[in-house]
Amino acid sequence: MLGSERRVVITGLGLVTPLGDRPDAVWTALAEGRGAVHRLEAFRVAGLPNDVAAEVRDFDLKSYALPRLGKKLVKSRKYMARDIQLAVAAAQLAVADAGLADGGVDPTRIGIDLGAGLISSELDELAPAITRAYESGDFDFQAWGRESIGMIEPIWLLKYLPNMLACHISILIDCQGPSNTITEADASANLAIAEAARIIGRGRADVMIAGGADSKIHPLSLVRMGLLSNMSQWRGDPSRACRPFDRQRDGWVPGEGAGILILEEREHALARGARIHGEILGAGSGCDATPGGGLDPQGVGTEVAIAAALEDAGLQPGEIGHVSAHGSATRVSDLAEARALHRVFGARGVPVTALKGYMGNLVSGCGSVELIASLAGVNRGLIPSILNCDEPDPEIDADLVLGGPRATDNPTFVKTNLTPLGQAAAVVVRGCPEGAGGAT
Repeated sequence: MLGSERRVVITGLGLVTPLGDRPDAVWTALAEGRGAVHRLEAFRVAGLPNDVAAEVRDFDLKSYALPRLGKKLVKSRKYMARDIQLAVAAAQLAVADAGLADGGVDPTRIGIDLGAGLISSELDELAPAITRAYESGDFDFQAWGRESIGMIEPIWLLKYLPNMLACHISILIDCQGPSNTITEADASANLAIAEAARIIGRGRADVMIAGGADSKIHPLSLVRMGLLSNMSQWRGDPSRACRPFDRQRDGWVPGEGAGILILEEREHALARGARIHGEILGAGSGCDATPGGGLDPQGVGTEVAIAAALEDAGLQPGEIGHVSAHGSATRVSDLAEARALHRVFGARGVPVTALKGYMGNLVSGCGSVELIASLAGVNRGLIPSILNCDEPDPEIDADLVLGGPRATDNPTFVKTNLTPLGQAAAVVVRGCPEGAGGAT
């Protein structure tokens, strides 16, 4: 990052997504235009705007355990909500990909910085206690304190604290360096990656585990989305429900998944012969929350975040090969983001893609998963295309990548993410197509 003599490279990638759990598998799905949004199978929910979602099917945490961690992982699994399990699984894959499965790095020089969201409690863990407090017809606070609390497992809360993603991973991997959790919804993963890179740049760690995870495949999550009126009400083919930048877009589709990166100081990585996937060049953030709630429809926060990231990277807009946009498929957010890109890069000044049409909105995990997907693309000389943008919104003046991957000889891209309340984050990444020897 600009101003630091310590360059930060990416040496490990870990994914657990509705499209697959390897970068190659995810890229194949993107290249084939094959999404993973379907009718919800995990449970039946009536009375909500829609029942489409992108699920990680047939997930079993045990199958992801590193050999040296198998027994420990199985023992601690009962204390992990699904969000935590997804993150732990992706971290195992990332650590293995980085060549760190057997350790080999001073644990005091390894840290962790993750994005996480609001984790919904399993209904059967609280329902009996709540029912008991309602036996009189109204909620009885005395009965709740006297009897209901005792019906809840003492360790119940440990399954649902957002910082437990990082806690479990740091215990399993023995990360004794800096640790933090960022809970900024859709912007979380980008902010965590940025902070992790700066920790390395300042010399406080040599290796950082960074990224994010989330699962909105839960009845309570769907209820919240329904009440907030930002959930798609698409009634056609479920696979076409999430439509970034399309004229018919009508809201976002819930998803789940995790994306974990191993960030490492470049000389440290080269000294141990690590494969280098790319480099973090810069990062920035912004916020344009309006007094009445929601984001600024002009996208000022996104503009600030991208401009700050470019300045941090020491790059001009014309040096960027593409933007991996947030593309939530909500009307206001997509327009705001497009307007910000127009002001930063000019009219159709940079190719723009957005990947939620394939796997819905992974919320706190979307930044890192989508970053890894774009990185997999540019390291093949390709930009992934947008799915379900069949009729681009005429108000969106952008060079949208449509109809399949587009060839590129520029491996530098910007990953942007934006929350419904206006928090924005951007990361500048340069791929390493040769896959070895370090980013130049």
